[in-house]
Amino acid sequence: MTPLDTLSAIFALYEKWAGTFVLACRKGCATCCTQSVTMTTLEGDLIHEFLARQRPDFIPLLAALPGNSRAPLATTNQFAAACLRGEDIAADPGSWDLTPCVFLRDGICSIYPVRPFMCRSFGSRVRCDEQGEAEVEPLFLTLNTIVMQCIEHLDQGRPWGNMNTVLRQKAAGKTGKETMHRAIEQMARPIPGFLLLPEEKAALQEKLQTLLHLLGQQRQPGKKEPGTGCSEAVPG
Repeated sequence: MTPLDTLSAIFALYEKWAGTFVLACRKGCATCCTQSVTMTTLEGDLIHEFLARQRPDFIPLLAALPGNSRAPLATTNQFAAACLRGEDIAADPGSWDLTPCVFLRDGICSIYPVRPFMCRSFGSRVRCDEQGEAEVEPLFLTLNTIVMQCIEHLDQGRPWGNMNTVLRQKAAGKTGKETMHRAIEQMARPIPGFLLLPEEKAALQEKLQTLLHLLGQQRQPGKKEPGTGCSEAVPG
């Protein structure tokens, strides 16, 4: 399997898993569709391929995507690694930009089949536009974090950052590590381990093993294998 094949397989699995949770999200509910979306370069590859096939009129617009949004100071796996080492991560409130996503059309996502995982992972038990905030089931949040870690691991060593920045750099032809790194400032990291409570580990063990099996089919020279440990406070 190619990395894009593996990414698509992860998306398909996640759609099935997410369907077991009761969510209020519906087509046209676009409160969470903002420009505060981070993703891997691999997810950018998938979006770019989709646009080239389905919406070639969008391609010239990528180079002009807004550049005001920035990614958090740490990737998901960097954050997990720091937690596993018992280190604190400073809060980063400045990374949020609630401006509507550039791909939103009349409240509907125009790249829905290939939307980044961060968009797929938004899910609330109540309508955010009615309640003013999301209400997320803890196990759903943990599942999202695990999948996000796996996708980052799959694209380790390549730039990770805000969706607009990744797509803008791809449109400019700056897909190399050095050129994109200067603009994005973060690289996708391998999985250092997982942050799971005992009950979460029991509930998600089968899903986790399925994901690790998929990642195991992508072994490449120079790529690190995923760590499978848990927090010291929660022995694996």
